[in-house]
Amino acid sequence: MLRLALRTLRHRVGGFTASFIALFLGAAIVMACGGLMETGIRDAVPPQRLAAAPLVVTGDPSYLERSPIDARLVAEAAAVEGVAEAVPDVTFPVTLPGGGDATGHTWSGARLAPYTVDRGRAPQAADEVVVDANAGVGPGGPVTLRIGSRDVEYRVVGVARAAVDAGAVFFTDDEARRLFAKPGEVDLIGVLLEPGATVDGVREALAAAVADRDVTVLAGDQRGLAEFPDAQGGGEAIITLAAVFGGLAIMVAMFVVAGTLGLSVQQRHREMALLRAIGTTPGQLRRLVLGETAVVAVLATALGWPVSGYLGEWLLGQLAGAGVAPEVMAYRQGWIPVLAGVGISLLSALVAAFVAGRGAAVTRPTEALVAAGLQTRWFSVPRLVFALLCLGGGTALSIITALVMSGPVAASTAGPTAMLWASGIALLSPAAARVLVAVLRRPVRAVSGLAGYLAVLNTGARRVRVAGAITPVMLATGLATALIYLQTTQAGAASGSFAESLRADAVVTSTTGGVPLEVVDEVRALPGVEAASAVVDTEAYFPHHGDGDDEITVLGVTPGGVTRTLGVDVTAGSLDDLRGDAVALPSGWAERLGAAVGDPVTMKLGDGAQVDLEVAAVHTGAFDAALMPAELVIAHTTVGQASQVLVKGPESALAPLTARHPELRVADREQALAAGGGGEQTGAWVNYLLVGMILAYTVISLVNTLVIATGERRREFALQRLIGATHGQILRMVGVESVVISLGGIILGAIVSLVTLVPFAIALDGTYWPRGPIGIYLVVVGSATALTLLSTLLSTAYVLRTPPVEAAAALD
Repeated sequence: MLRLALRTLRHRVGGFTASFIALFLGAAIVMACGGLMETGIRDAVPPQRLAAAPLVVTGDPSYLERSPIDARLVAEAAAVEGVAEAVPDVTFPVTLPGGGDATGHTWSGARLAPYTVDRGRAPQAADEVVVDANAGVGPGGPVTLRIGSRDVEYRVVGVARAAVDAGAVFFTDDEARRLFAKPGEVDLIGVLLEPGATVDGVREALAAAVADRDVTVLAGDQRGLAEFPDAQGGGEAIITLAAVFGGLAIMVAMFVVAGTLGLSVQQRHREMALLRAIGTTPGQLRRLVLGETAVVAVLATALGWPVSGYLGEWLLGQLAGAGVAPEVMAYRQGWIPVLAGVGISLLSALVAAFVAGRGAAVTRPTEALVAAGLQTRWFSVPRLVFALLCLGGGTALSIITALVMSGPVAASTAGPTAMLWASGIALLSPAAARVLVAVLRRPVRAVSGLAGYLAVLNTGARRVRVAGAITPVMLATGLATALIYLQTTQAGAASGSFAESLRADAVVTSTTGGVPLEVVDEVRALPGVEAASAVVDTEAYFPHHGDGDDEITVLGVTPGGVTRTLGVDVTAGSLDDLRGDAVALPSGWAERLGAAVGDPVTMKLGDGAQVDLEVAAVHTGAFDAALMPAELVIAHTTVGQASQVLVKGPESALAPLTARHPELRVADREQALAAGGGGEQTGAWVNYLLVGMILAYTVISLVNTLVIATGERRREFALQRLIGATHGQILRMVGVESVVISLGGIILGAIVSLVTLVPFAIALDGTYWPRGPIGIYLVVVGSATALTLLSTLLSTAYVLRTPPVEAAAALD
């Protein structure tokens, strides 16, 4: 049968083109998503400034803030067998002239890149520095660097260059440690090996030597986490997104391929009937269809493999640009995701081919010959079982979303709900098409006259093939509407919650990445300012509560101004007591911990430091975060500055502040609320990417379905023209048919979106309707309708170019 399959493919290239494109895109996307999953699992962050150090000893990178380590570990690391030298280094933020960001380091740490002096010499005095080639400063002149809240003048004595210039400024070792301002501690230790020593061997010995310390020994791509601790855990979002994106791609691709293959089989129904009539067995027919599909799938997958690497890197770059993935993370695609992608793509293609070819294989020869001109058979027990399973699962998830889930987490069940409902409706689309045509019959005939009468008759008689055209419209409108409005509903609820939590009239930020804490006192002293509070946002952990450390958001605030600038409602205690080692717990956390005002609690701060605190207050609001004195929190952060200062008072009152500090920026309330939606913009980008993929598949499926279906009707159109029908009348007839198909798909798509969005809206904020402009829905359904009309009318116009006598004769 394989030889026969190859021969049929040679003469039906056009019929399999859409299947090839769908399989090609599906294979490339699935393998690219497999690469993204491997990237997320590996958390590969290639080192830049530490590239010359085979091993790096650093604080636990799993903490949000950079955790310094004991300087005495340098000697312990140097004593390990196989270690040639242990080089300590420190890191602190530096702002270059013009506002550029850089990091300060010891000159001895320059060899870890390695940096070499390109011009000038190494620093020798406390007021001397060496800058990297990207600083834009030459040796010999003075340079003013902003370190912390002070502007300090140094003299540039050299320019260093490395393979990757990472924005570094090098000081003498003593000056760098002084500016690091953490006596007896260093940021990390770079380990250089003796000749002949192996990385694995030394790493094992070094890890054993420091096993009693809260440090980690990194090697390979993990060394980059010591430079970019914010990248730790960044792969989790990539893994989740790759799974969703790849799973959706497989599902949609299977529907598209099954639809295009099914249409190809329908187009060859007479051929299949004749094969059955001359003795071909059902198994042979199934193998014929499977063989044709296997050949197309292998070619599509083989061509999709090299493309998948570029697609995966592009997707990772887009995710990094949207803030979903760390920019420093490297794309990794080994043989496992490629092999898995190939297997999944081939299996999904063969499943789709089995579904498409089953009808032709099980039909009796005589029935097949009778039905060759017009397909009416579609029902099967397996199809009904799978449809009911999908609809049952979708119904269960709708109920769970509405009654069990709450808040943004409801999106985790709302997305699968849309997929299950779309799958179930697609499997039952011929039955749905019959109902829809019956419902639309009278309105369509009333509006469009004779053209509508003929269109309704045609769609009723061809309901199985009409269902093949309705399904992609349903997928496009249903899934696109559900995904987009899931985002807009969540964004609307988040914006409303953020607006309620922000009581400030203005927000002060800095172009240097942080606002010095003393700026709060300057702001409060300005005329017209009623209150001001610093905000230092980080994360902390309640150690060993339950099965492990429980993570909580922490805001470092100014006690006297927090209630005037943030939506905080105190239910017990007072925020005036939020000083020293005090904490104000959200009511939910206080109940969970069994803590009341005056009780002690133990917390690990963002850098892993464990502190004993006393509960000063219990509150609701403030983003459900624990509130602590800004001075306490800031001492355990990497930057050592506040992220922003909230101000109660007119924006104009802050003009003297920005005049004294040009690096500060002031945003009014509206600007601050708009900036607060950055995370929602990230979610929007992800959803738009999913919608774009769905629409791409839809275009392929819909255009192929309509073009082939129209081409099949050459004889019908020729006979209509021979009895006097004009081009215009035929075009109006197929135009009305397209409208019926579009309306059917839109109605079914509306069902998919409603059973997804209404439960989600209930879970999110108790409303019964999703948020978002109606224009989005109008664009979605308008685009689907326009595409359906355009595909049908253009293909019909092309068919009508052939004279009716020639068209009728060619098909005899």
